[in-house]
This record gives sequence, structure tokens and C-alpha cells, in this order.
Amino acid sequence: EELGRGYLLLADAGRSGRIWRWEVGGGPITIGRSLHMERSGCRSGLWVGNLGDEHGEIATPKAGETCPRNLFGVSSTYNNAGKMQAGLTSSSCTETATQPKISQHLPPLLGSASLAVELTRNAERSSCGKNLIVAEWGERRIVRVEGESGARTPLVTLVPNHRSINVKNGKLRWRRVHRPSHLMYTPFGDLLFSDNFENISQENNTRTVEHIGVLYRRKEAVHIPPIPAEKSRQAHEWLGTSEGSDEERKGQIDVLFETSGWIEGVALADSDFSACYVLVTNLDGSDEWSKSIYKISLTADDDDEHDVDDDEDDKNEQGGSLKQTSSQIPTLFYNMSSGECSDQNIIHQNNIEHSLFGSKLVVDEKENVYAITCPTTVSIVSKKNGQVFGRFGSDQTQPVAPTIEIVNEPSSYTSIGFGEDGYMYITSANEVMRIKSRVKGLPMPTNMVVPPPLKSKG
Repeated sequence: EELGRGYLLLADAGRSGRIWRWEVGGGPITIGRSLHMERSGCRSGLWVGNLGDEHGEIATPKAGETCPRNLFGVSSTYNNAGKMQAGLTSSSCTETATQPKISQHLPPLLGSASLAVELTRNAERSSCGKNLIVAEWGERRIVRVEGESGARTPLVTLVPNHRSINVKNGKLRWRRVHRPSHLMYTPFGDLLFSDNFENISQENNTRTVEHIGVLYRRKEAVHIPPIPAEKSRQAHEWLGTSEGSDEERKGQIDVLFETSGWIEGVALADSDFSACYVLVTNLDGSDEWSKSIYKISLTADDDDEHDVDDDEDDKNEQGGSLKQTSSQIPTLFYNMSSGECSDQNIIHQNNIEHSLFGSKLVVDEKENVYAITCPTTVSIVSKKNGQVFGRFGSDQTQPVAPTIEIVNEPSSYTSIGFGEDGYMYITSANEVMRIKSRVKGLPMPTNMVVPPPLKSKG
């Protein structure tokens, strides 16, 4: 919010890497779209490669690799194998010859995948914070853009890799985050975020690609001190939140949930914010997929070292695989399959990209759940019984402003969220839409943020 007037920020994850701003003026003329931030996900000229990731080790920058030029308006699309094809005219943050990739299957998307406003203690509203949190896919980290100085303070760079244990001391190894997304603050000042990536293994000449989605919590993220502006560029090489040390991450990031699928959305649940919902998509085959919403407790006392048995998975009744990484077992809240969608063919135009983009889950003030369950359909699920009691789709939405040139083909919804102006906003790969809503989003209190730790005297 600025000058008493709110505005909408739109992150471009896979094309220009730009953050767009859309707002309505105080007079009769709409201000419309403007550029809020350039090269939001890849700014330093460094690229963090794959080195060591397969073994749970810390990746290091690769010499000679840089962020791509911002080729706004250049034609580039991707097929399901992540290979560039000629096609739609759109903004582009990629080049075919030198483009680095963090996966052999996923396309090299280097923009900003998720945005959040930092929660400010005792602010009038949760959206009134002055600092912007950005999930940088090009830099593979989460940063806080300081509203006063413009510096980019690292909040998350490394995360625990519970699948890789150091044989010498039995402790978890840490890895560089792959594709952080779904940024969300809790009322207590913790930052929730997800990470979707692929685990590639080969045995007996058989190559296996496993989709993995993990939900993390960065405790008391609001109290990470800002860095000075002159340190912002240097901080691209840091592994922690301060120069020369990465020790502060230990004990501050824990694993809340893991699944063998893509996490597509995260939303807080219940009036006391003691739980959250997670939307997961499992690609069961080339023409079939399923979606599940799980409810996860946020109040469990997790051990500093997560006790995980990699050999025992909790199989849910739909055949998916869940791994228990905290003392609370996730509860299946809702489940559906692609066969229930009349428009299911749309998602297969590029199912990988659409699963990674945006947050497809939100909760209203009555604690009912809204989820993008089909490519162009939003389902409303009752908090009481997990049953769908309403749906709406593209025929009810009103286009607001295209983010890039609109194409004639139908495009899957990529994210959904409540505004504070009486509208629900929905995005696709090409445009922003809205629908008038009589209910508001679940309000976030600001008076529950834990106070900062006391400084030791000395």
C-alpha cells in the first residue's frame, strides 16, 4: 500500500523476470499497469549451478555463467521436456545457447516465482508492510527487498536435506534451495515457503525422475536484520543471512511436509492459525493427474533434528506417497482426479510449467477453501466436511490487464487470491482476471508477531 491506496504486484517467473504493478487511480482514469521491478529473480551476474545437489551438498557458483539478458518480446516457449521452441511472442528471460538449467526436465525459469509483504507488528493491516519478500529462481534464494534502502537481505539460501545424512556425525546435510515458492507469513512472524524439484536416479540402466515437493518454515523471519545497501551485491555469494557465516540457519528452518508431487499452493487454516492447507498435484501419467489438499498442524514441537525413516512412507488412500517429517501426521482434507474436469486437456499443453507457477489455494474469512482444481475452474470446499459446494470458472471472471500479449488458446489458471477491494484475483500465463466477491480473505492479525530477541549485554 502506498499513499493510502493499494496496488497489485504480479511476478513473472518464466519470461522477463519482471514484477508488474497494477493499480487504480484516485480519479476517473485508471493508472493501470506499470513496471515495479526489473530482473527480479536474477540480478547478480552469478549463477548457482547443480554442483553437489544430487548428494545433498551445498552448491557453489559456477564460473563464467551469468544471468541471461532480458529479451522482452522475443519468441520463446517450452515443451514438456523443458526444451525451447519457437512459438508465442512474449517477454523472455532466456537464451537457447548459454541458458543454465537446474534440471534436465524443468525449463530454465529465472524470474521471481512468489511475492509476499513482510508482516509488520501492530500494523493497520497485514498488507501495510514496507518490505517485499521475493523468491528468486535465478539466484535460488529468498530475499527481503528493504523498503528504505533497496538492499536485498537473504532470508533463505540453504535448507535441510533430510534424505542425506552425514555418516560421520549423523546430522542432516544442507542443500541450496531449488525453486522456492508460496511465500506466506504466519501471524507470529514465521515465513512458510515451498520448494519443488526433481530427484534423478539411475539403477540397472533405468533412469528414474521423482517429483518432490517440500514445505519449510523459517522461524521468526521478521527479525532477520537488514543488510546495508553496499553489501547487497556481495550477498549473492553468501550462504546465510550475514557475511562470512551460515551458522544462523541451523535450528531456524524446519521441514513441515514432504510429498512425491508438486506443491501448488499453501494457505493458513483455522481462526487461531494453528494449521495450514497444502495443495499437491501428482502426475499419474501422461494423461492423468490428481490433486489433494492436506491439512498440517503448525503447533507441533519439532525436534531440531528431524527423525525420518526413508524406508517407510505413509501411503494415502489415493496411492500418493507422503513422508512424515514432524510429530504431526498430515490429514487428507480433499482429493480429486483429472477425470472430474471437463477442461482437463488444457493443462497438458504444458503441465510442468503450470504446476510450478503461482499459488492455487486461498482461504476466505469463513475458513472455506478455494482451490484451482481444474485448469480453468475454481472449487470452493467446505471447512466442515471437505466437500465441494460451489465452483466458478472463466465465464464468471472479468479481464483486468494482460501481463503479456494475449493468445487465442485457453490458458490454465496459475494463481488465486483475495484483494482488499472486494474482488478475488486470478491469473493465467497471459492475463489477470477478477471476480466480485461478497466474502473477504482470511484476515491476518498483526498483533501476534513475536517480539525480537533481547540483545545480550556485553
